[in-house]
Amino acid sequence: MNRKYKSRESVNRWKCRAAEYLVLFLIGYCIYLAIEVTYRGFSYRLMGLSGGAALMGIGILKDLGLDEFSLPVQMMVGAVLITALELYSGMYALLVLNVRMWDYRGIWMSQCQGLICPLFSFLWFLLSGVGIVVADVCDYYLFQGERRPIYRILGKKFALPERKSVQSR
Repeated sequence: MNRKYKSRESVNRWKCRAAEYLVLFLIGYCIYLAIEVTYRGFSYRLMGLSGGAALMGIGILKDLGLDEFSLPVQMMVGAVLITALELYSGMYALLVLNVRMWDYRGIWMSQCQGLICPLFSFLWFLLSGVGIVVADVCDYYLFQGERRPIYRILGKKFALPERKSVQSR
């Protein structure tokens, strides 16, 4: 009986995580496309898929223990993840779909046929900070995560507000 209960609990935890990752993917998809359309006036669905994968990846890394590090370290890992996804999706679009979704060739130190550059990696560093907070908000408030997120920046600690408990009437 006890083994059956643990198995059911494990399945429920897995379903909750899968739902959380799906929500993060959809939020990342929509936000990334909105940023692209606002900045450039158009976007590609593949960019939305990259944005969704980036936010979902940040959520997965958080669950694997990345949240134990200071916020700038988490942001650096997020920037590397987003830059890698940008390179992968850009190469796929360029080599398979024959579409150049963006072109950084005119920007200083652009690499890999103008698909990545340090300037945008720095922007991904900043944007990943927002993504980390969004992933934490989804986990803590929407999916009733166990730990309240605490961020460490230069020796100072910041936390999200406590959840309000719902009282039964």
